[in-house]
Parts: sequence; structure tokens; C-alpha cells
Amino acid sequence: MVENKIRNCKVISTYFGVRRHYPYDYNDTIQVLKDSIQNEIELDPGVDNLDVILINHDCGIESGNKFLKSIDGKEIFCGKIKVISREWDEGKGISLGSFDYAFKKLQDQYDYWFFQEDDYKLVKPNYYGNGVKMLQHNPNIGFVGYDMKKKESALSLRIAQIIFYLPILIWGYRKYLKRYNRIIKEAIYLIKRNKIVCAGGMMGLTTNNNLKRVVDKCGRLPHPKIPNHQHKERFKKIPKIYKDHRIFYYYLKTFFYYNRYVTGYFLYAILGEIEFSRIYYDLGLGLQSYPDDKKLIYSYKSKKYK
Repeated sequence: MVENKIRNCKVISTYFGVRRHYPYDYNDTIQVLKDSIQNEIELDPGVDNLDVILINHDCGIESGNKFLKSIDGKEIFCGKIKVISREWDEGKGISLGSFDYAFKKLQDQYDYWFFQEDDYKLVKPNYYGNGVKMLQHNPNIGFVGYDMKKKESALSLRIAQIIFYLPILIWGYRKYLKRYNRIIKEAIYLIKRNKIVCAGGMMGLTTNNNLKRVVDKCGRLPHPKIPNHQHKERFKKIPKIYKDHRIFYYYLKTFFYYNRYVTGYFLYAILGEIEFSRIYYDLGLGLQSYPDDKKLIYSYKSKKYK
């Protein structure tokens, strides 16, 4: 247990619109949040205070907004649930924009910040306190990632860069191309030197001071302000007839049938998800993977432990 005067928070981004994976809609999302909050009530995070900030990217779903209002201020293991909302604004920023909004609104209230999307939950006790100790014991760590992609492939990143080049131009994202190419180049450079560059889902812990340094450098926590062109229904499931080639067929169909959405999502992955943690190398800091990662995270999306 980390016991001192530090102030801790966890920011969980949420959204009640239609998604391409579970939770598919607002009903699913409410059920996920109910379970996640129960986990926050029961699980000892290893610190003596921890508020959970639910940041709602408000797409106008009243049932979801009403649910959040009902839990605002709810007591959890060693803190409270706090709910804040930001405007939909064409879906710009998605989860990354919500993280940026929450930090800028509440940055003077907390010393340590944990970021997490709403379709995951941490299930091992002391995960927060152990992360704080890692940051305190090594000032060269900028970010502790809890879902680090240890085997990021430089080749796959280069192939994806080539595949998405034309779609980026076709769908009107030309102005992001220079930054997109720069970030991929920098990520490949780090990968070839056996550096970890990306925390899956931006999930991880850092300090208020580190986040302020990022904002001073970039103007915001990394994310592109690209409109999020969502489909009105979830992606279609693959017929069982394609059992032998399900993965290939899924990606092929998704790429062509949902190309505008997928291209925007890929840009967010490069300009947002990768850059969210990679940026610390530019500050002379490094990334560290949380060591006790076996069955650390439960994914609601895949309904299993990561």
C-alpha cells in the first residue's frame, strides 16, 4: 500500500453510441460500466486514495447520460466516482480526446493519472500502487504501460503505411500525411532498437508533471482532431461458411466495405494510440511495461483475460 499525500485518479473514457465490437450499443455499455464500477468498489488498488473519473464523449444518448448522473459521487474502494462530459463535436478525438479533456479540466487536482478505456478492467490488487512505486523509484520512466505491445513489428507497420496511403488521400486526410509518416518512421526507429513504443488502448500510469510536459510540447495529449464517421450499426459478423478463412475474410471485407471508417481509425491508431506513449521518448524519458501482467486485464470486448 502506497500511503502518503499524493492524489490519485483513474480516467475511464466512455461513449454510448454504436461500436464495431462489444459493447455494441448504449445498453451493453451501461451493463459493462455497472460491472466495472463494482470492480472499482471491491478491488484494492494499492493506494490510500483513488478517484475514478468517467469522461463521457456525449453523443446524445439520454439513457446513458441518465445512468452516469445516477452514479456521480458514488463511493468506491478508496475514493469516489466523478462524472464529466464533453461535447460530441463530430466525434473528434474519441477516447484520446476525452483523456486530454479530463486532464486539462482536472490537472491541478491529482498527482498521478491512470488512463483506461471503458471496455477493459484491471483485476489484480495493488496494480496502481505498484505502478506508482515504479515511477517513484525510476525518474527516467515517463509512462508505465499495462497492456504493452511487446512484439510490435516494424515490417507490419511499414506494410500498413503503404496500404493506407491511397485511402488517406481518397478520404480527405491529406493534411495528416506528413505527421503520419513521421510518427511511423520514429516508431520503426525505436522498434529496431528493441524499444517498446505503444501501450494498447493507451492504458497506463504517469505523473501530473509528465503530462504537463507533454502538453507544453504538443499543446494537448496526443490525438488528431479527425471527425469520427461512425456507422449506424455494428460491423456485420462473418458467416460460419468462411470458418477456414475467417480472419482473412474479416479484414478484407472490413477494409473495403468500411474503408472510410477503418482509415480514420487507423489514423487514430498512429497519430493517437502510438503517439500517446511514444511521445515520452521525445522528452528524454522511457516506457516501462507493468511486470505482473498475467491475467491483469479483463477485456469485455473479447470476454477474456489478456
